Amino acid sequence: MRKFTKVLVMMSVIMLAMSISMFAKVGGKIVVGFSQIGSESEWRNANTVSVQNTFNEDPNMILIYSDAQQKQENQIKALRSFVARKVDVILFTALVETGYGPVLAEAKKSKNSCNHD
Repeated sequence: MRKFTKVLVMMSVIMLAMSISMFAKVGGKIVVGFSQIGSESEWRNANTVSVQNTFNEDPNMILIYSDAQQKQENQIKALRSFVARKVDVILFTALVETGYGPVLAEAKKSKNSCNHD
């Protein structure tokens, strides 16, 4: 079951990356902020490389990567940094199930107030 979950997560990330490319901004590149929880396992490292390769292979995308080093506070800082930089898409792998509500609300509010080219 655990292996199935990992495959499902990987497929979700790949499908998200492909669907994002269909919404390319006119006259600009799509900027994606990706915060990984860390590199505690071979699977996590492979996941990071897969995400990086997916976005770096597309000339219409720019990937900003952050490694949270197994700390939720680092990940929340990264997400706030992405909001401040007004990235188009934020991807992250949650370290825990709770504690992300405030930063996600900030991201949603920022999305509603952004004016893009």
